[in-house]
Amino acid sequence: MSAIELAPGAESNAFASMMATLVRQNLDDHPDRAWALKLARGRVSVEVLDLGMSITFVFDGERLVIYDGIRGIPDVRVRGTAELITISSNMESLPGIGLPDPRGETNQKLAKALRSGELELIGAVRNPLVFLCFGLILAV
Repeated sequence: MSAIELAPGAESNAFASMMATLVRQNLDDHPDRAWALKLARGRVSVEVLDLGMSITFVFDGERLVIYDGIRGIPDVRVRGTAELITISSNMESLPGIGLPDPRGETNQKLAKALRSGELELIGAVRNPLVFLCFGLILAV
């Protein structure tokens, strides 16, 4: 399996440590998703606005490194509250496809937050592969 690492200094960011643990557990629980980590190349920043924290996931096809703060120019940016960022790992998927199920309760809450501006998703349309891979490795 590909390596999942915390960049130097990121271990002091509780959110970065939590996300690294979540990704490791998800890939252990769903080894069939390892391809997503190998295919992804790019940067995804996650900004938790109410906590004033941010992290950057850097995918290089071999490993995932999670940094404290925003590093470089993200291909995809996710901005929202801790609650919205946290529940995004519980998105419901359509069976056999892996795409989000619009009927799911969590998905409906996230869609409402996107429409209201409470959750921002920037660059996902321009970078669908890195966004899809990011979503797959975070999905519980």
